[in-house]
Amino acid sequence: MTHPLPPRPDAAAGARDAEVPDVPDGVLGWRTWRIGRRAQRRAELVGPLAGTLWPARRPLVASCGSRDHSPPGDHCRCGLYAVADPRVLEWGPSEYEVLGAVALWGHVVEGTRGWRASHGYPRFLVTGPVIPAEQRAALSRRYGVPVLPSAVPPRDLARLVGAQPGVADDLLRRPGEELDDALAARMPAWVHAWRTGRTTTVPADSRRRFRTLTAMWHRH
Repeated sequence: MTHPLPPRPDAAAGARDAEVPDVPDGVLGWRTWRIGRRAQRRAELVGPLAGTLWPARRPLVASCGSRDHSPPGDHCRCGLYAVADPRVLEWGPSEYEVLGAVALWGHVVEGTRGWRASHGYPRFLVTGPVIPAEQRAALSRRYGVPVLPSAVPPRDLARLVGAQPGVADDLLRRPGEELDDALAARMPAWVHAWRTGRTTTVPADSRRRFRTLTAMWHRH
């Protein structure tokens, strides 16, 4: 069963008034999306590997080519993914990948580092310095969620946020209208750590284990 995102009374109200679907017992996690560079796709979120277009203002419902089960299958790579620790996210080469939080619900399968689910919708996005303000505003209007700027590239920000589990958890659960101030308060310290190279990384053996796990997942 899907939980459609209700239409906003004022789509131009912006990120501060935007909310994700009100889903009981939803799982909140971290993931990446790619956003378009061409004019007609600049306000679209796309799965970084599968190339799945995430719809605006309604949930993405996972699909699978197998008729033997509904996504996510216990022994299949289907489903919508998220991780608990943003440091273990896999990134492509594009500067147009963004960090974000996603709400997952419906049928959810928990793994070693995160989850796969049947339904999902973005909760908020954080873009890097290459994404202009007008593109952030267009994404926010389209999806009805906060789209926030970062002076640190998203893949580096993911490592910095993940190095502070309490902060990462706090950001996932903060009301949308408080996210901008919360990020702004911490950004100077993150910029300093990024510029001085003091990012905390996940141990190599943990990254290898997670790559093996995610290789079995279909990254919508």
